[in-house]
Amino acid sequence: MMKILLTNDDGYDSEGITILYEELKKYGEVLLVAPHHHMSGASVSRIFWTKVKVHKHADDIYSIEGTPADAVSLALHGLNYRPDVVVSGINNGLNVGADTVYSGTVGACMEALKAKIPAIALSVDFDHFKQGKKDLPKVLDFIFHNNLLSNRYLLNVNFIAKDFKKSKGILITDLGFRPTEHYYVNEGDYYKTKRNFSTFEFVPETDLFAVNNGYISITPLKFANQTEHGLKELRNKVNQIGQE
Repeated sequence: MMKILLTNDDGYDSEGITILYEELKKYGEVLLVAPHHHMSGASVSRIFWTKVKVHKHADDIYSIEGTPADAVSLALHGLNYRPDVVVSGINNGLNVGADTVYSGTVGACMEALKAKIPAIALSVDFDHFKQGKKDLPKVLDFIFHNNLLSNRYLLNVNFIAKDFKKSKGILITDLGFRPTEHYYVNEGDYYKTKRNFSTFEFVPETDLFAVNNGYISITPLKFANQTEHGLKELRNKVNQIGQE
């Protein structure tokens, strides 16, 4: 039986985390520590460094006046809870491609990786919780039975897009990117943010391809902004200059 820390960025009483809480209890002991309010887009940001207000709702359910990363930090270092895995979600909205940089759901998992704890982030298409709830047991069994957990990278799981009624299976994917047009509309004292996705052919074996073709995607994401390819490339360039 595992020790599981559960969090999210939609708030401690949101639909997605409630679904996860009930399902995860089948796998072990669950401690829920999540933001008291909606904190979407918080990435791995931290609000408190000196003190934080904490609400205790039950022996195994807490909410904090902070970000998802704050919630993980409090659980680990304030409540002294050392889980076998941190699970974040289920987020209301896919976290694929560039969205993973901004995601508080993913950010909570990054905070877990910093402490060398394996982590899973889960997201559904907007208000597509029915399908996510249906596929959740299959996904968790797939991860645990195949020993996919690692403290070197998190698992970013995205369920199928709402255009589909049934998943075709699970794919291990890379991170995809798609062209996006961002713009603002002036509404007096406010500027309303808008974005359009440009016409784009999804690249096979990426998260964007998977969810938009009826597959559940599992994408490994490394901590922070580490890049093995970039490190090798820079060292090679410097060595070449030194030899000239």
